[in-house]
Amino acid sequence: MAIPMFITGVIKYVERICILRAASWKQLSRSIFPTAGQASGQTTDQSTPGVLTKLEEHLDSKIVIKESRYIHKAFCMFKMSMPLFSDLKLRIPQKLSKIFILSSNSADDAFRLIEVELGFLYDVLYTKKTLRPQPILGTILHSICLLLTFTALIAFSIVVEKNGYPEVDIAITYTLFAGAIFLNICSAISKVRSNWTMLWLTDPSNWMSKFVPKGIVSWYLRRNLAKNQGIAYMAQHSLMDYCLKTKRSRWRKIVRFFDTEDILGKLVLTSWEKVNHEVRNFIHDHLVKRQSKYCRGGFQYKDLSSLLSKKRDGVLETHNLMDKFGWSATGLEFNHCLLIWHIATDLLFHVDLKRHSPAELGSHYQISKHLSDYMMYLLFVRPNMLPKGIGQLRMKETRKEVMGLFQNNVSLSSSEVVNTLLGLNFGVAVLLPQDPSRSKSVIAEGCQLAWMLRSLVEDSLWDHSAKWEFIADMWMEIMTFAASRCEWREHKIQLKNGGELLTHVALLMAHFGLAEHIEITTDEEDNSKLLRFDSTRLGWDWDQLSHLPYYLA
Repeated sequence: MAIPMFITGVIKYVERICILRAASWKQLSRSIFPTAGQASGQTTDQSTPGVLTKLEEHLDSKIVIKESRYIHKAFCMFKMSMPLFSDLKLRIPQKLSKIFILSSNSADDAFRLIEVELGFLYDVLYTKKTLRPQPILGTILHSICLLLTFTALIAFSIVVEKNGYPEVDIAITYTLFAGAIFLNICSAISKVRSNWTMLWLTDPSNWMSKFVPKGIVSWYLRRNLAKNQGIAYMAQHSLMDYCLKTKRSRWRKIVRFFDTEDILGKLVLTSWEKVNHEVRNFIHDHLVKRQSKYCRGGFQYKDLSSLLSKKRDGVLETHNLMDKFGWSATGLEFNHCLLIWHIATDLLFHVDLKRHSPAELGSHYQISKHLSDYMMYLLFVRPNMLPKGIGQLRMKETRKEVMGLFQNNVSLSSSEVVNTLLGLNFGVAVLLPQDPSRSKSVIAEGCQLAWMLRSLVEDSLWDHSAKWEFIADMWMEIMTFAASRCEWREHKIQLKNGGELLTHVALLMAHFGLAEHIEITTDEEDNSKLLRFDSTRLGWDWDQLSHLPYYLA
């Protein structure tokens, strides 16, 4: 009985070792490069010279069923993104730019594709669903393990009756067998339902797909498509709520003695909001506008670098507000700017929501609040995903100052706190630190910015909807700047925690060509160097994505 279980254990751990090796950072980077045969220029590219076959046309020619197209499309995008996941740079000829850049999808379709694509990356890094050859070898090995486990169970049930084993030991052994079989069955179901299996079953070039009932596969894919709407939730964190709620906690001093960074408090006060259709549309439209600016620049890489380097001043320039609000955007550290705009957004949100109807404020006031709280969550809990700085120190100083202001008024409501901070009960000058050179608090600057944003309605005759649209655009500038500066190593680490909205935005930017790791070039000499396997061809074969490394810079 020990022999079949030992063989099962060996198979399982050899599987795990192979997957862990393939998912390592170095091995993942090496897997991108072609084999010796491909490196010598021997490709099976059957595309017509000079003809660019779009992905939809390629799937039409393969007669891929309609319900599975989003999986095949996401897989091709995943293969094209592999160099980016390894922080490698691609130099793409302008004639092939339409192949590499996503431009014709709606917001929902784009986020759905990104979700499936990141699912493929997650499987490669953290699961055993990608064991090669796939999925025949995996199915055979899994069947052997399940059969051996059943064999050991049957043998034990026969032998145990002939020996006087204690009932407790028998019960424990049966429980262990049941657990092993249950895990094997769950693993089999997970593999059958995975996108890798669906990709394999719906591939017309796979001869075994002919024996699979198309109706069942189509039904499952339609059901899966209806459920998959892209990333579902984004975390939320408000600095004001954090300051007030931790102030009112009786056990704060005891907890902080053991948890010096207050990690528990940050996680407890984290809430979640749905990434709804409006948020997805807003992000998608913003990136489309950015892509159009880049395209109008003639695909010059220096234009892209300039476009992505605009931390927040791009929106100010568009609205001609650089003179008035430039102090809050230019010349400041990223985290400094994030905190100022978060405080101002939080204060204005509470004031406007109390005094005006949602219809008067428009749809952007909630988008601004959600993006503001999400970026604050990243600063609180995922600071490694943001540009380096002293954001944690500024946050602690700001929190200390806010708690100091209300140390004798613990029972104040949120509206009373907001009114106080906006200087409605006493002057803003009271909030200024006595020695600004020694304090990193940004509460005074945040309150000042909130007052200036209110003046857009009172002095510049903006309506509240336009004001909140401006604030939402500022938060998109902040988010896209952070997404372009975050290393893909950090994005991959966060995938095992469920993934972040910032990761989806970064990958979507890459597919729009808005990433410094993708350079679109028009130089003929560079093109001839890039297309070393055949410099006279500018065709593209979607079945031979292994030649993608020839476009590495």
